[in-house]
Amino acid sequence: MKRTRVHLAVSGALALSAGVAFAQASSADAVAPSSSAVPNSASVVSGNVFESSGIPVSTKRAINPIRLTDGINLFADVGTAVGYDDNVTQARRGSEVSSSFFRIRPTLTAQSKYRADTYNLSYKGDYVNYPNYSPNTLMQNDLIFAAQNVFTARNALAWGASAGDHYDPVGSTDRSVGNSKADHYHALAANATYRYGAEEAKGRLEFDLGAGSKRYQNNRATTESADVDNVNLGARFYYRVAPKTRLLAEVRRTNYNYVNDLNQLENVDSRYYAGASWDASSAVTGTVKVGEQVKDYKNETLHKDYSGLSWEASLRWKPLTYSSFDLVTGRSANDPSGSNAGVPIAKNLSLAWNHDWSSFVHSKLSAGRMRTNYNGDGRKDVEDVATAGVMYDMRRWLGIGFEYSWARRDSTLDTYDYMRRMSMVKVEASF
Repeated sequence: MKRTRVHLAVSGALALSAGVAFAQASSADAVAPSSSAVPNSASVVSGNVFESSGIPVSTKRAINPIRLTDGINLFADVGTAVGYDDNVTQARRGSEVSSSFFRIRPTLTAQSKYRADTYNLSYKGDYVNYPNYSPNTLMQNDLIFAAQNVFTARNALAWGASAGDHYDPVGSTDRSVGNSKADHYHALAANATYRYGAEEAKGRLEFDLGAGSKRYQNNRATTESADVDNVNLGARFYYRVAPKTRLLAEVRRTNYNYVNDLNQLENVDSRYYAGASWDASSAVTGTVKVGEQVKDYKNETLHKDYSGLSWEASLRWKPLTYSSFDLVTGRSANDPSGSNAGVPIAKNLSLAWNHDWSSFVHSKLSAGRMRTNYNGDGRKDVEDVATAGVMYDMRRWLGIGFEYSWARRDSTLDTYDYMRRMSMVKVEASF
């Protein structure tokens, strides 16, 4: 098959859901984006401070699509989990709420291909039920459209849009601590990346354009200031120095416009990176970028401008066909999720080991740490996470497994200390 994949990089936190969907559509075995926090397993219950790494415990199952009509196929899969969570709201010691839980995550994707062009329309649901804590019993939904058009060997475009109905579970952000209801919001995003230069060319250019919005629907006393629009631009240049290795230079700029800017967070986030990338056909796959991040706040009296070292790295090393190691690390400054005046500067590092013990038994071990310093108020957090999981493929399309995860945060502000343990039995099916 001719390699016509368009590499996509999306700037802006609100565009993340669409960007991840594009990446997954082009490579199901891709290593996790470094923009994730310390990665956990793909089945972490909503409300965990750590995002999913997107690296499954089991290997990718063979999927036989349902043929809807000529040229249009339907792919379906579902993941379920039943388990126990000993700290649903990530509360400090003595205030924990424990509960059993049930989670189901269905995905439906209609795909159309014409020559080198691909169009995907996907629905992704995520429902979790806590019998002992109803505020975090939530249903989240995403509708995602993603397309890739290859006009010539040198010209290609990846573009798409997404709409999401989401919640910040109680305890998952600073502003949600102590709430009686989860923060409910709607998110919209649209993104496009144009590529000039053939995949095998010595040099290649990419240009990004995107926009997003986030609007909270409840708890307005604390969420009104978090309504935000963003517009992001980006450009990068790849230069091939070996058959499977490219050097790169990248510039990204994102304007964050807070609609009701009560905390005076409006800013421009600029990033300047240099690095390298390795193709999926090599033993090492992924990207490493190092450079500078600059956050220019409109109100410099309340929030000092930030300029400092930043990096993003996602690497997968596969020494054996049945074993791989994933390294994810990053450093960046972000906007605070509460009324706190400090700008959080986060560094994360994680390592995961994926191993196939046989054609039907798979395991994953992972551990990571994230350090966050709040520039301006002296707060410091250290978050650790570890997971262990095993999956048994009962059939080509059906797997059952078990997973245990542990997370802890130590903060200079005792209010934000917590420890959390979760265990679950999972069932995954693809149709």
